[in-house]
Amino acid sequence: MRKQYKLSGPQLEFVNSDARFTIFNAGRSSGKTFAASLIAARALLSQKKVIVFAQNFKALSENLMVAIDERLSEMTGHLGKIYKFNPNSQKITYGKGAIYGMSYENIETCRGFTDIEVAIYDEIAIAPANLLSTVAYCLRGKNIKPRQYAMTTPRFGTWWNKYLKDNQDDTTIKIIHSTVFDLNKKGNDDESVITQEQIDNMIKSTLDENMLRQELYGELIEDNSAGVLFSSRLLSNAPKFMQRNNNGYAIGIDCSGLGKDSNVIVVRNQNEILDIVEKKVASNSELCSIVRGLILTHGKANLSHVAIDEAYGLDLHERLSDAGITATIVPFGGKAKNPAYANQRAEMYINLKKGMEEYGLKGINDELYRELQATKYILNNNGKIQLIPKDEIKLNIGRSPDIADALALTYTQDIIPIGLIESDREIQNRYML
Repeated sequence: MRKQYKLSGPQLEFVNSDARFTIFNAGRSSGKTFAASLIAARALLSQKKVIVFAQNFKALSENLMVAIDERLSEMTGHLGKIYKFNPNSQKITYGKGAIYGMSYENIETCRGFTDIEVAIYDEIAIAPANLLSTVAYCLRGKNIKPRQYAMTTPRFGTWWNKYLKDNQDDTTIKIIHSTVFDLNKKGNDDESVITQEQIDNMIKSTLDENMLRQELYGELIEDNSAGVLFSSRLLSNAPKFMQRNNNGYAIGIDCSGLGKDSNVIVVRNQNEILDIVEKKVASNSELCSIVRGLILTHGKANLSHVAIDEAYGLDLHERLSDAGITATIVPFGGKAKNPAYANQRAEMYINLKKGMEEYGLKGINDELYRELQATKYILNNNGKIQLIPKDEIKLNIGRSPDIADALALTYTQDIIPIGLIESDREIQNRYML
């Protein structure tokens, strides 16, 4: 292999480890993927069978497997194309060796594989808890010495953090710690080095110190307050006095479709929840009638906006439109206005948090309290604020955060009553004539 790589100390230790299980426990942008791609490439060129996992197919096909392909090309370029890469199956072969690309979205697809000598797990902290027990049956065969490598930024409250704590005295497991500052030293071949400006942006985007220690420095945080958006203190705050110049309100609607979750409608003014309507089963016609009744109760002129979750809300949006009610469709996974947030779901929840910090919020019932308290955030691989998945919240509290979602939808924009806008428009038109 002609290519000689310059690596950081932790990267070099990770790549050269011969422990049964080697773990690269590190902060963001610490060179984890680059190091893993070297391990996979070296194993393939030794004609070993390798299995690599990424968090999803996109991360697998656009990041991890691309990095492995790049390392192989660098190592063997002087020999011509001696290996084959099938992007459709995410498989790379050389002689008797092979690299099989998989994702955590469906780890069961690895069942049936044998003679795997190297297993690599990218961002293992977000993998299913049964990952290691499932892959264990693949690491068997005649005359093989299986080795496992995991790279991740720790995640509070996960099975992985517990695994690390429970196995810290296991001498067959080697844990290597690293931070972005190790990688940023001069003379490193890893092009993922980030600038000080990017590091500063990560620091500014992090909402609490524990999250910063975890995401930037790769520390194992056992304090359950890390990543919390809505603390008990914030949720218990009485609304602060404010001089209102209008009686405006907003309506947020989270539809459940035909699933087991609830259809929820929340009505909110600046610092008080006025109504929470929860329906396990309801037709769009019934939901439309409920919304019309709420608008009649609180006054059409005082209505600021109606926001509906796009997932199951398109039909209701159409019915409301037919009834003369203008509503906005909000794609939770859509692009946020603020680049610090991963998507619109994260952005509206941060707006909710900021609104509560500034004004307080009256009318939080027990169910909503639990939903908000269970809603936490992480920094994704791009350093942007992202909420933990709904399924994780369901696992923690036994229900979907439907009320919280409906409430957060009321924070997609400021509350400005339609009547106030129309009044201002009339005054403007009068002076324009």
